[in-house]
Amino acid sequence: MKWRCMCLVIHAPEDLRLEERDAGEIGPGQVLVRVGMGGICGSDLHYFHDGGFGTVRIKEPLILGHEVAGTVAAVAADVTSVKVGDRVAVNPSRPCAACKFCLEGLPNQCLEMRFFGSAMRMPHVQGAFRNMLLCQAEQCHPVADGVPLTQVDPDLVLSKALTLYDGTVASGGNRFDNAAIALYEFKTGTGTV
Repeated sequence: MKWRCMCLVIHAPEDLRLEERDAGEIGPGQVLVRVGMGGICGSDLHYFHDGGFGTVRIKEPLILGHEVAGTVAAVAADVTSVKVGDRVAVNPSRPCAACKFCLEGLPNQCLEMRFFGSAMRMPHVQGAFRNMLLCQAEQCHPVADGVPLTQVDPDLVLSKALTLYDGTVASGGNRFDNAAIALYEFKTGTGTV
């Protein structure tokens, strides 16, 4: 089944549009997540205000966002790590699984890493500010019961988060760490703003 989704797409500096796009079809190892929260990262702000950062520039319309959490809406038949209805934080990085680091079991050091919402490559890697996100099951990390999605920092960064929840802005501020129940606040200069 093909899915459609509403996406936050940047075309140029200060040219942000809400557009309907094809969300794709679920393939082996994939999960469809209904996004419920997205943290605004400094890179999102640079794309919006300046069209990019450093030498990285928007060269085609780009769906922004890479720090999201939501609820699993559908899974491929071979997925057993999450199920429909699970609340998850989505890891925005997608290692290649073929470089020397990936083959050595160090995917966080991948030489060809792709990140949701990045204009570093052409074609750009489309982001996660959409209501339905198709991703790999291994990118989904369960959120503990009782933890509101607004308090999940999907990028697991130490930061005061400003989150989008159901179209409204809410102050996050808590760091969520690997499905742990304990939450605490850090204020630093990395990750979401």
